[in-house]
Amino acid sequence: MKTSQVDFAFPVIGFTTDEDIWGWPDLDRLTKCGSLTLKDRMQDGMEIIASDGRRWRVLSVTRTGRAEPLLSLRRLLGAPPQSRIEHELEALEPVTLKEVQARARASIKAHPDFWSEGEEGREAELRNRLADVDRVTAIGSLVDTLGLDTFESY
Repeated sequence: MKTSQVDFAFPVIGFTTDEDIWGWPDLDRLTKCGSLTLKDRMQDGMEIIASDGRRWRVLSVTRTGRAEPLLSLRRLLGAPPQSRIEHELEALEPVTLKEVQARARASIKAHPDFWSEGEEGREAELRNRLADVDRVTAIGSLVDTLGLDTFESY
């Protein structure tokens, strides 16, 4: 199935094969990315998890066109171009909030540099981030709680 065929419960989160975590507030942002994402196939194998626990594995990503006009303000300010994409998805068994929290904690531990401002105070920052994950009461709230990034700039 294609991204456009799924009625996602937004926001959604994604876990890439290298244990990184991403988030999207809506379909527009989920289906937009920068050139590096396509070139490096960063989303291949990623799992997308909707706010209601349904999930899918990304089998492939296809560029379907530009995500913005050539003369957009972003482009005029030197931002990299963005592509509109569609994912080929495989439905997987739904997951619980506890399972998603465990994966989010594993992601934070796997990429401590993403979650702290440097060596000094790193342990406290990471503890705070892990505690933030433990406090969420809904899968979708991880997007805002952790300030998850999209692939638009990559």
